[in-house]
Amino acid sequence: MPDTKAIELIDTHAHLDSSDYNRDRAAVIADAFAAKIGVITVGADIESSAAAVKLAERHRCIWAAVGVHPHDAKTLDPAGMERLRAMAKQSSVVAIGEIGLDYYRDLSPRNVQRQAFVDQIELADELELPVIVHNRESTKDMLAILRNHRPKSGVIHSFLGDRALAEEFIDLGFHLGIGGPLTFDKNEILREAVAAAPLDRILIETDCPYLTPVPYRGKRNEPAYVRYVAEEIARLKDITFEQVAQATTQNAVTLFSIPLA
Repeated sequence: MPDTKAIELIDTHAHLDSSDYNRDRAAVIADAFAAKIGVITVGADIESSAAAVKLAERHRCIWAAVGVHPHDAKTLDPAGMERLRAMAKQSSVVAIGEIGLDYYRDLSPRNVQRQAFVDQIELADELELPVIVHNRESTKDMLAILRNHRPKSGVIHSFLGDRALAEEFIDLGFHLGIGGPLTFDKNEILREAVAAAPLDRILIETDCPYLTPVPYRGKRNEPAYVRYVAEEIARLKDITFEQVAQATTQNAVTLFSIPLA
C-alpha cells in the first residue's frame, strides 16, 4: 500500500470497476501505485458507483466518485437518488459523477437526461462536492444548465473542444479533464486549446479502459498511462513534466479535497 505522500500524478477519471479488469485488476492497481499514481474511480450507474466506493475503501490511494451517467438517466428514480446520497457521504467519495448529457447515443430521452443532470448537480451542492461532467454533442444545453444551476465546482470530463469552448467552461469555474485524445494525431484543435488554457485549470485523466493514449492507442487503457497525457501537456506548454505533475496534482487535491499530506 503506497504512502499518499509519494503520489506524483492523479488520474482523475478511471473506471476500475470495469469488467475489462476482471482478470488482472489487482495488477493494474499495483502498476499505478508503482508509478506513483493515485486514482479517482468513477461510477456510471448505481451499481458501478457502489463498486467504486468499495475499491476506494480498500486502497489508500484510490478515491471514488458516485453518479449516474446520462446513458442510464432513465434508471435514476427517487430510490436511486437516496442510494447516491448515502454513498456520497462516505469518506472515500470525493465527487458526484459521472453525470451530464449525451446526445450522441441518446440512450435515455433528452428531457430525462437533463432532469437527472440537474438533480445530481443539486445533490453535489447539498453535499458540497464537485461534479464530474460528461458532455457529448450536447454543448448548447450543457452550457444552459451550468449557467442556470451553477455547480459550486467541477470538471468537464474528456474535454474535446476548441479554445473558445475551453474559455467558456473555465469562465463558469470548471476545470478541464484532459486525457488520451490529446495525443491523437487528428486533435490539433484540442492541442491548441490545452496550450492556451491556464495550467491551474487542467486535470489529467485516462477514462480507462477507454481512450488509450499514444503509444498504446488501440489497447486497453490503464491509470499508469496517464503519464503520457502529462508529457504531452508539458510539450505543448514548453514546460517540464515535473511542473505539469506538480500543478495537475495540486489542482486535483484542491478540487476534490484529497488528503495527500
